[in-house]
Amino acid sequence: MSRRRRRGGAEKGSPPPAKSETHVNEADENGEGGNSNLPPKAVLDALPEQVRISVIEAASFSGPLPSPSMYREYDRVLPGSADRILGMTERQLAHRISMESVALRASAKDSKLGQYLGFCLALLCIGGGIYLAIQGHTVVAVALVVVSAIGLAKPFLINRGK
Repeated sequence: MSRRRRRGGAEKGSPPPAKSETHVNEADENGEGGNSNLPPKAVLDALPEQVRISVIEAASFSGPLPSPSMYREYDRVLPGSADRILGMTERQLAHRISMESVALRASAKDSKLGQYLGFCLALLCIGGGIYLAIQGHTVVAVALVVVSAIGLAKPFLINRGK
């Protein structure tokens, strides 16, 4: 597919050239160029200076893999590079999955450790409250035992509503 563009004088103050047509070949869906076998810079350099136009092509993609047309270009420039890119992406994905698994196990271990330490601390406070009650400090003992009991019951009461 080709487009036709008409351009006037490129420089300010220069007389407009006779009407000329330039054909700019667009890449087809397969990423192949049009009729020309020359690279784009060579095509532009071959045109008279007054009819040159600038063509800017920008491509972007999101994700770990390039677009299929970019794969073809990588493989064209360096044979086998598309397979290397795919292999690199697969290794990166496997690494990410293993790291997430390690992080999840560590998080679960930390959570369990926190629960055990919290339970031990609550038992220590209850034991301290019982000791204080035996020593005759009943007000402080009751406060310590009640606060500890609430701390132990709170996680179960909060999760019950979910």
